[in-house]
Amino acid sequence: MPISKEKRALYPIDWKEISQRIREQAGNKCELCGAENHQPHPITGSMVVLTVMHLDHNPQNNDPENLKAACQRCHLNYDKEQHINNSRITRENKRRNDEGIISG
Repeated sequence: MPISKEKRALYPIDWKEISQRIREQAGNKCELCGAENHQPHPITGSMVVLTVMHLDHNPQNNDPENLKAACQRCHLNYDKEQHINNSRITRENKRRNDEGIISG
């Protein structure tokens, strides 16, 4: 999954190399469901794009024990609670801005 512009600075300059190494060590397969990179996903049928996720959700912690190769489906599912919380915060900030309340 692409890294957002806002979070790019949190990743090390050699993230592409780190990510590639983790995916190669996983045999270019999702370590959670076994889906193979650049092949149809066994459940969804969509083309698999293998990503590397941070188990602790901290992009600055690049210890190999904290990184896992995952298909987009598994990565999104793993991060689901974080996405829900981020969406809630975004909606709340938008509501506050719409109402003219300055958030701090």
